[in-house]
Amino acid sequence: MKRKYILVLLLAVSLSGCSDFLDKEPLGRASDEVILADENNIDMFVSRLYGTLNWREWFIGRQMYNLWEFGADDYAGRPGNGQYSNYKNFTYDPSEGAINEYWDRTYNCLNHCNQIIARTPDFENREIAELAEAQAKFFRAYYNFGLVTIFGEAPLRDKIPEDPAEYDLPKSSSQAFYELIIADLEYAIAHLRTRTEWGAEGLGRVTKGTAQGLLAKVYLYMQDYPNAQKYASDVIMGQEYQLENNYRELFSPNNPYSAENMMPGHYQFDDQIWNGRWWNPLAQYNGIGNGVGNAELIVTQHLVDSYENGDPRKEASIFEAGTDQIQGAEDVTPADYLDYANKKLIWPKSYWNQEQFSWTNVNPMFLRYADILLIYAEASNELGTSLSGLTAEQALEQVRFRARGNKTFAEAGVLPEINGLGKDAMRLAIWQERRVELAFEFQRWPDLVRYEKVVPGYMTNLLRNTYGKTAFDYEKHSKFPIPLLKINSSQGVLIQHDAWN
Repeated sequence: MKRKYILVLLLAVSLSGCSDFLDKEPLGRASDEVILADENNIDMFVSRLYGTLNWREWFIGRQMYNLWEFGADDYAGRPGNGQYSNYKNFTYDPSEGAINEYWDRTYNCLNHCNQIIARTPDFENREIAELAEAQAKFFRAYYNFGLVTIFGEAPLRDKIPEDPAEYDLPKSSSQAFYELIIADLEYAIAHLRTRTEWGAEGLGRVTKGTAQGLLAKVYLYMQDYPNAQKYASDVIMGQEYQLENNYRELFSPNNPYSAENMMPGHYQFDDQIWNGRWWNPLAQYNGIGNGVGNAELIVTQHLVDSYENGDPRKEASIFEAGTDQIQGAEDVTPADYLDYANKKLIWPKSYWNQEQFSWTNVNPMFLRYADILLIYAEASNELGTSLSGLTAEQALEQVRFRARGNKTFAEAGVLPEINGLGKDAMRLAIWQERRVELAFEFQRWPDLVRYEKVVPGYMTNLLRNTYGKTAFDYEKHSKFPIPLLKINSSQGVLIQHDAWN
């Protein structure tokens, strides 16, 4: 079942996500009735899990960009937009709507995962049950990983509330979150199908390799380098995924299921479904203005300057006003305040639906193979060891080889091979590679947060001294505050983080 079918279900998820995650009893009863009537119906319910990925694209400027990008150094908000300035300058507070929305929608998705997990033990067909449970546990791990990354501590909701006393939960530690995330991903690895086993009709489904890759990332964030290396190696040696030959085409809306895309988030326009809410906010908030998106999100000079001379990824990723044009829309002039934009979302007019840029399909990826290679390189460098004969330098070179157009440095003359560096210098080289390779993919902010733990002062020095963000305080701003609305409605059970009191 390809994602074209799966994402049709997004509308129902989005509508249910507008209310608090506790108001789910009617949904729970209806789902139980369907599931228990015929366990073969479970797949329809599981399919909604895939639609939940795209809630990130609803009001994305208030949620994902504010919480996962704006504090870092790749994006800036449109001049005059105070909301974006709050996040860029670290003047936001627990009452911010985007923080509350992210919290609500994440718990809404977790609730859906828990409903499936609660039902599968009753199924007689264990193959169906375990496959459904594996997908639900993968997504539960994915959303919990988002919670612990953004908030650090939060209520750990691992089941459907059975009585009112379970509605309000205190915070759980980050360690408790990680223990559940690891257990869920281990189950997913044991019971998910491989990409080959899913076959053509299963393109877009999470796989055994997807779970291994996410677990590698989880361990990297925990600074558990042996396990990060192991699970990244498992993906690499599994040979189910590989780098797309053409870096630019990797992001094409017409290429949602490449062998590099381990967790697709393909968004498809359909005027029969959206009915008045047709535009795609991921494209809408980007673009270049003047009818080609709102240009709410503009690219910083810091990112543009971070590319090495001649790196083809710069031209593939950065739209430069005054130089670039959109094929088929050459008469469009970028907004006068825009110098650079996210080109990964900007495609010729022939890609637009009904000639509307903001109605175009997009191809965001929530996990891809290049990330796995870089996780392996970083873990191997920290350990000073390699697995299966693949060194940190060789894993890094695979990413740079593709960036050159599948050419050696001798052939391309750009992006020299990186060899012979000491551990500290190699670490910085890998971090730099992550920035340019994964730009605009919601990686930069959480990367900076974890870098500070590896090299104390790294993030603080960058933000405070290099970029002049004097309000930044790592102890406070490395984790977002619990939404004030949740604190006030918790009957005194939920307590704010100490740094935010």
